[in-house]
Amino acid sequence: MNSWHYTNYIQELFPNKSIETIKDVIEIVLRQTPLDNEEYQLENVINLLTETTDDVQISSEKHNSGRISANSSNEENLLDEAAGHSRTINEQELSMYFDQLLMLFPDACPSYVRDLCNKRRKTFINLDSLIDEITSINYPKRKIDARSVFTQLKEMLPNADPSYLRKQAEALAYQSENELKQFVENAIENSDYPTMENYLKNQKEMEEINQYIANFNIKDFLKKIPDPEKLFSDPNRKHALTPSDSIDEETYKEDEIYAVNFLYNLYSYLRKRDIDRVFRMNGKNLVKICSKLDGMRKAKRTPRKSHLSETVSKNISLLQEIAYLKHKKAIRRILKEYDINYRHAKAEAERNGLLQTCACCYDEELIPEECYFCKNGCIFCKDCVKAGAEAVIGEGKLDFLCLADCGSEFSIPTLQMVLDSVVFSRMAQRKQMEEIKRANLDGLETCPFCDFATIPSPDDKIFHCLNSDCMKESCRECRHISHIPLRCNEIEYDEDVKMRTYIENKMTEALLRKCWKCSKVFIKESGCNKMTCSCGANMCYVCGQAVTDYRHFGDENGDRCPLYTKDLNRFHATAVIQGATAAKAELGVDKNPNILKNDPAEGLEQHYAV
Repeated sequence: MNSWHYTNYIQELFPNKSIETIKDVIEIVLRQTPLDNEEYQLENVINLLTETTDDVQISSEKHNSGRISANSSNEENLLDEAAGHSRTINEQELSMYFDQLLMLFPDACPSYVRDLCNKRRKTFINLDSLIDEITSINYPKRKIDARSVFTQLKEMLPNADPSYLRKQAEALAYQSENELKQFVENAIENSDYPTMENYLKNQKEMEEINQYIANFNIKDFLKKIPDPEKLFSDPNRKHALTPSDSIDEETYKEDEIYAVNFLYNLYSYLRKRDIDRVFRMNGKNLVKICSKLDGMRKAKRTPRKSHLSETVSKNISLLQEIAYLKHKKAIRRILKEYDINYRHAKAEAERNGLLQTCACCYDEELIPEECYFCKNGCIFCKDCVKAGAEAVIGEGKLDFLCLADCGSEFSIPTLQMVLDSVVFSRMAQRKQMEEIKRANLDGLETCPFCDFATIPSPDDKIFHCLNSDCMKESCRECRHISHIPLRCNEIEYDEDVKMRTYIENKMTEALLRKCWKCSKVFIKESGCNKMTCSCGANMCYVCGQAVTDYRHFGDENGDRCPLYTKDLNRFHATAVIQGATAAKAELGVDKNPNILKNDPAEGLEQHYAV
């Protein structure tokens, strides 16, 4: 912008401004915005002159010549004010700027951003200038502490999936406190987050799956399946890929792909098309398929690269079968070692007269390692103790008496040696809960949905079950699933809904009319009470009886039904209230009003003044 070219033009617009003031303002604008176009510069000059009075001091100091002396910060403030972008702000607006900047720069240190806002508010402030200042330097970064955010989330959402909370904490660590607060409020209100119950179930599921994949151990495998060759070679056994109604088509297809991929990796010297052909011809029975593939000659000089499946099958039977086929040689070797060791132990016991007899099945060739005892010393084999204990558990009992009726019982360590780990764990937990209940501890409470018992905090309204198979949160007052933030009397359960629905249906029946001839349901909006249905039948709207003419009707004060109803709304309301009263009497609500949590007829009488 040519300052001298515009001076005369501006002086005509501002005749009350001195030429010195106009020149100084133009000089400030040119110095502060040298790259802006002339139109924008001229606009800034005009705005600045509009906001000032004649010969106003732009700064507090002047040169001896009387020219305006303006430092750069004052000039910038004047330009900001002239452009209409800034002004002094209050605390609420300052907080708004602070939140906006943290949204734009989530990794910025909050203390730095707040100090910047406070510093700029002392002069003038606008969002653009703040952004410019932040981006012009390598601004201080927020110290990310996702662990502290995770700890907060765990305290506020104790029943949430911890892996989900950890991911959310990593994201929220970069957000403002308001974002964290909003997340927690939404989570509590909607309860749409993954729960700890699902997390523990997934953990258990993955632990079982990994027993046959990442954490496979042959000895542990043989404890679960003592004779895998006999099991998997049984021609009457349903193989793992047998179609079943309990498995959806998509899951079955995924299991099939997983099994084929296993075969590709195991037989890396065979062509895929040959493996596919054998797979189809042998009914997808992996044991038969592997038996056929073992007899085929290599078709490739170099092995095919192994390919890991994108997803892991959750079909435990399939994983067991694949684990057996993958480790078959090692399993056979260990079983052979077991057999040799057993034969040596049996011969040693026989020579030393140590063979024992089971007091239940009378097997006379038990070596010492195969003997299990009750507390009184009665001897049994593992199979008998296991079968007896499982029978007791199946009956819901927890007293494992001696099978020889000696009056004693089996110890917990003995039961642990014979029972499957899952069965024993559940039994031990139940037994522990029974012993705790018998102790009659003050404040002891049990979960409404399982046998777990604990002493909760007196201030906690929610019972938190720590049984990994349950993990439910229940209300300590009404013993139902937690319904926070609603009160107990605001929650309807199945019996409450049925009761309320029955009354509502009776109210609807009282409101509507049904044709005596065709059963069509209708309601009148206006007109006389002699109704004519679309089927041609005539009836009285008041009493519902069939009529042939007007002799059925009279006036409102007589014995006959009125031909006209003066207040139809009140007539309908009276019918509905009478229907509700009759329904409540049938349910016994009239004698015990507390059994009905939500009365659908509440307030009708007052509203219609019936």
